[in-house]
Amino acid sequence: MSVIFKTKLKAAKAAVAEKSFDYAYDLCHDLLELDEANYNVHILLGVACQNLGKWDEGERVYKKAAEMPKANMLVWQGLCALYEASKATDKYEKALEDLRDRYLADGMKEKAWEMMFKLVSLAEESNDARKLINMLRQLTDEGPLHCLIDPSMETDPAPPSLQALLERLYNTENELDNNTIEKEINKRRTRIDAGPIATVRKTVKEEVWCRSGVLDTLKQLISLNSEQEEVLDQKLHFEELYFYALLERIPILDDIQAKSAMVDEMRAVSWDLVSQGKCAGAFEHLIEAADCDDSENTLSQLAESYMRSFPEARLVPFVQTWMAVNQGTCATDTLDLARDNAKLHLESVFACVQLVQAASFCKEYQLVIDTGIASRTTAKIYYETFGQNLWRSQHIIDMEVADAYMAIGSAYAGDAEYLYRKCLETEPGDIRTILGLGLSLCALNSYGESHQLLEKALEADPQSHLALGGLGYVATKEGHLQDAVGYLQRAIDINPDYAAHHASLGNAYWQMGDRWQQDKQFAYTSWIKAARIDPKISDVFSGLGKWYQQFGSDDERAQKCFRKALDLDITNSDAGKILAEMYLREGMDDMCEELLDQITEARQNQKWAWQFLGFLRLRQENFEEAIIAFRSALGLDREDCLCWEGLCEAYMGIGRLNTAIRVSQKIVELDPSRVSGHWLYARACLMTGDLKLSLSHLEQAAECVEKCDRKDSSGVQVCSIWDQPLTIAKAECLLAFAEKWSMEGLSARMAEASGQALHTMQQYLSQQVDKKYPVYLTWNLVYAACAWGIKSRCILDSHPELVSVEDIRTLIKTGNELAEGLELPGFLAETLETGTRGWAQAKCVENNYEYDALLFELTVKAAQLRIQSATSAALASMAWVDLGKLYFERQAEMSVVPLQPSNSDADDDTEAQLIDESLLEAAARCALAGIQLDPDCVSAYNLQGVVASFSRGGDRHQQAALAQHAFIMASRRSPGSPVPWANLGYLYMHHGDIELANKAFYKAQTVDPEFTPGWIGQAIIAETLGSAECVELFETCLLSSAVPKAAAYYGYARQVWKHAIENNQATSGHSSSRSEMSAKQQNRLVFAIYAAHRYVERTGDSSGAPGSHLLGLLLEQNQEYENAVAAYEAAYKRVISSGMHDKARIWIALTHLGRAQCSAERYSDAVETYEQADALLSGEDTGDMQSSLGPEVKKQVFYFTLGYSLSLFFADRLEESLDRFEQALVQSESIPSVRPPVAVMLAQVLWALGTDEHRAIGRQHLLEVIGEHTDYLPGLSSLFAMGVLQGDDELVGAAYAELKMVRNGSDGNITVAKLESYLAAARGDALGGRRALAKAVHRSPDDGSLWLLLAEFEALCGRQDAAIRGSRAALELFRLAMRGHFSWNRKPSRGQANSASLDMARSALVVESQALMTSQGQSDGQKTMGLARSAAKRAVMYQPWSQDARKCLLETTF
Repeated sequence: MSVIFKTKLKAAKAAVAEKSFDYAYDLCHDLLELDEANYNVHILLGVACQNLGKWDEGERVYKKAAEMPKANMLVWQGLCALYEASKATDKYEKALEDLRDRYLADGMKEKAWEMMFKLVSLAEESNDARKLINMLRQLTDEGPLHCLIDPSMETDPAPPSLQALLERLYNTENELDNNTIEKEINKRRTRIDAGPIATVRKTVKEEVWCRSGVLDTLKQLISLNSEQEEVLDQKLHFEELYFYALLERIPILDDIQAKSAMVDEMRAVSWDLVSQGKCAGAFEHLIEAADCDDSENTLSQLAESYMRSFPEARLVPFVQTWMAVNQGTCATDTLDLARDNAKLHLESVFACVQLVQAASFCKEYQLVIDTGIASRTTAKIYYETFGQNLWRSQHIIDMEVADAYMAIGSAYAGDAEYLYRKCLETEPGDIRTILGLGLSLCALNSYGESHQLLEKALEADPQSHLALGGLGYVATKEGHLQDAVGYLQRAIDINPDYAAHHASLGNAYWQMGDRWQQDKQFAYTSWIKAARIDPKISDVFSGLGKWYQQFGSDDERAQKCFRKALDLDITNSDAGKILAEMYLREGMDDMCEELLDQITEARQNQKWAWQFLGFLRLRQENFEEAIIAFRSALGLDREDCLCWEGLCEAYMGIGRLNTAIRVSQKIVELDPSRVSGHWLYARACLMTGDLKLSLSHLEQAAECVEKCDRKDSSGVQVCSIWDQPLTIAKAECLLAFAEKWSMEGLSARMAEASGQALHTMQQYLSQQVDKKYPVYLTWNLVYAACAWGIKSRCILDSHPELVSVEDIRTLIKTGNELAEGLELPGFLAETLETGTRGWAQAKCVENNYEYDALLFELTVKAAQLRIQSATSAALASMAWVDLGKLYFERQAEMSVVPLQPSNSDADDDTEAQLIDESLLEAAARCALAGIQLDPDCVSAYNLQGVVASFSRGGDRHQQAALAQHAFIMASRRSPGSPVPWANLGYLYMHHGDIELANKAFYKAQTVDPEFTPGWIGQAIIAETLGSAECVELFETCLLSSAVPKAAAYYGYARQVWKHAIENNQATSGHSSSRSEMSAKQQNRLVFAIYAAHRYVERTGDSSGAPGSHLLGLLLEQNQEYENAVAAYEAAYKRVISSGMHDKARIWIALTHLGRAQCSAERYSDAVETYEQADALLSGEDTGDMQSSLGPEVKKQVFYFTLGYSLSLFFADRLEESLDRFEQALVQSESIPSVRPPVAVMLAQVLWALGTDEHRAIGRQHLLEVIGEHTDYLPGLSSLFAMGVLQGDDELVGAAYAELKMVRNGSDGNITVAKLESYLAAARGDALGGRRALAKAVHRSPDDGSLWLLLAEFEALCGRQDAAIRGSRAALELFRLAMRGHFSWNRKPSRGQANSASLDMARSALVVESQALMTSQGQSDGQKTMGLARSAAKRAVMYQPWSQDARKCLLETTF
């Protein structure tokens, strides 16, 4: 080593000592250049790097030094210092461990402990409990570093004692385990597949505790402290900790052997703790494990030590109870002590046993049962936890529970039997168990086996009074009452103080009857003795209550006895039933309900109480509570039909009808012959609207009644109690059918249902010989049936068999006989007389009087009987109102029918007034009577207002004021009803006050938006004011959810007709061109036809037949001519049958009918009809008839003449047709607009006559028309045709030139195209005809009708493919038009309007179908025929009334 090196090395050491680390760092590097393997230089450089913060370089230097041969502890100390300064914790710990191990290897334990202490401190600072535990475990006796725990070492800090080390290790491990368990449970419980929280907790604990060393640490602590007696308390402390640690871990173990070993270890620790009087948990575990076995006095010693050591412990009350029961001194306060801690029975089987025994001793049988049932779960958990079956404890509990079942009543004898047999399996020879089983079998009516068991018990103990008492009880149940008395008296002789024997003896005497019941020396005395010995036997007081009720004539004392019996045993069904019936009989419903609530709350399995409570609440209309009661009863007996019936009625009460139907189905399934089941099923179906099923079940119920024995003791047939409800239900169902058919407009079915209802009521009343039936209800149904019959009487003209006249007459006779026995008030008699007088005057206007008169008479009689038999003012008021409505409606019908005119009677007006006044006066009297009886009757006020509004007599303003007052009173009494407001609106409208009427109708709509009369009123106002909204308003009435009124049907149909006429006249000048209507107008037309149909069906049409006439007009507009003929024929018949003899109406009806017949191509019929009309027009009183036709008489006569002319023309009566056309031409002078078509038709007739003279005259007429109307297309077309037929090229050219001048319009374009094609076809020039039509299509390519003409022409020329293409082009234009492809913001072109026509679409489909059929041989025939059929079907769908479409469909089908 050179001097320079030594000098610098010395300087480097001095620099380090002086903390000049920069200088030392430089010197060390200089030295390393001289000697890079010098150990000392590396150490100095490492120190310099450490203090200069050059951690990486310092680490490299120290590690290089450690590899040198001269390396010593200094380098490891330097590394530890470097890592500590750089806070490289992991490296620091590793360096400390290496240094510790080197110190130990060199025998330097003090230095090694210092390193170990630093490591422990680092683990504590980092809060790494697991690392700390590992380090501490190395210092224990079993650890590799145990030698460092040496008290002889003098270090600072000094090493801890082994006791302190183990305690610290236990605390750290225990805290770590608890924290880990809590964190893992919170983390895992949120996972989707976590499972139940109990499973998560068990899994986590098992995972944590299997790695834990807590038990080992506690074992070391116990072992360490076992060696020194002076630290016994510490040992016991650690044993207690060890006990509870084992107690926690045992439940999670699944391995049986491991569990058993741990349980044995815990028991050993427990005995050690108990021997020193420590750890309440150890005492409780050993007491539990003793299984109530004190044969070696072990349990007694444990109990006494437990109570002495832990007087406040949790099982102390039960240990005290155990001692008291064993000493036979258990009292109520002992039971209360156990009851206050009763929640422990969920954790301790021992607690369950003591609570059961105490409750049984104090006769708290329900507590015995509840605790016994809960104990099964507790015992199961104990077995699963500790692997020990506590059979002795369970045997005690089962016996006590079985005895409790027997004590609370025979209803639980089955449960008792099961437990007794289970106990016999445990202890086969136990006499108490045999006795209990015998008694339970007796209660289950198994008397044979019961008797054998009790005899067996008696043989084992001849002095067993319990066996004798049981035999007496069995004999009583078997009816061997004398034997029973003998057994029971022997039992009493053995034990006279056993109250149950006296009670059973009393029951035996009571069942013997006669003097044994009545004489106090027997049943009564026995029960009294029993009550004196033991006043807690419920059956004793129940028996005494029956005796006082039947023989003591003391209901008050009987109630007290029954009440006492229930206080003792709330489940005593005999006492409960009798007491509840007594309460109801005395009208004490509240007390009855309170009693039943107490019974059901105390014991849920009292079916009779739930059933009784259900019917009580059903009677109180508390349906929700009734449902709860019935469902509780059914939970105990699912086969009880009576409970199902009550439940069904309750569900119907709250409106849950579907549920009620399912319940009634259950009743029928349980007992198909049960009448009430079918009746309830029918009622529920009736309420849901399933009338067919309802009627079916009513018929089944009637069949069930017929199968029953309905004869009394003398063999005389008696009326079943079901006759009345079944009859009423059937009548209600039939009336519901009538209402349904009325809503659907099926008058025949409505009449049939009404007739069946009347027949049903007639049959029922014919059986009521004694007349003991509810008069009001019965005749109310008769009234309702008559009302529906009256509404459908229009159908009875053609179907008289629907309502039996004999039934009506029989009912009238029955009503008269019944009315003779009822008081007839004077006011009612006067009202009936007035109404009868008005009806007698009005009946002459009806031809079919028989049905109408009889129905009217029966209806009045039914209303009269309802008034006379009403049990309340409200019912009587409604009956008066119904009678008034009947009078008013009949008067309203008669008022529209003019009286038959008389030639000389000057009192015609007076007679009409008498009719009105008589019927209206009767209606007004009825309304007044209804108001007087019930001032709040809204219907009466409405009736009064309507009658006053309709009256034509007296002061008009006074009547209007009365009507207004009545409607206002009705609205005040029923603010939520729209009827008064609507009536008020019609009143105002009738008197011309449109503004007030509109407000009233608006109020009615506000109250009920679905109330159609309000909308009808608004529509009529709009119609009156000429508003276009009236159609929409009428349509709203028809589309509302409510049933539309007849006025809405008629108003809508009339408005659609008017709009259609206005539209057609505005476009084409005539009213028959349906093809020119838009799609919306066509849809409205179809709906209007439906509305007119419904109006006629609903009203039967009045005598003037306005509905039938309107229906015919709409059908004509829709080109349904045959249906129009039928409508006009019905109108004509109605006019004739009305008896009015109004020639003007008859003539109008005939004119409409003839026109429709002509359009339907029934020309001969049309001519005959027109001849009848012409006879009326040319009669003697023609002037009077024409004056009644109104101001447009000339126009009407002209159209009549024109129609007559056309009919004659098409019937080939040309000469007569010519005369009529000439007459029409003269009449047209006053109507200039119709003169051109008449002239054209006249020319066509002249041409048809065939002579040159006639044709010349016809040609001259046409030329005159063209001269006056140069742009009249039909005239030009006719001239063109004449020229073609005559071969007059000059005429053809002139007509064609004129046509070309007017062809700019679409009609002209189509007409010219037609004529050109016809001309070309006539000349054999198919190409020219096709060219003419093609030019027309090019001029108006959006006109589907031109494409249709082209398709028809191609079809005529045999070019089927071209015809198909043309028809499909027309259909495509139709689709585009209907989808709104064209802009409708502006008026569409004529071609677009022509394309949006169902008529055009139907014709195109017919052409396509016929072309496909013709061309089917050229391609796939089956496929082509399918396409043809499809096109024909669509044509029928577009216009179902089209004969062409149906004919085409027929051709494609066959």
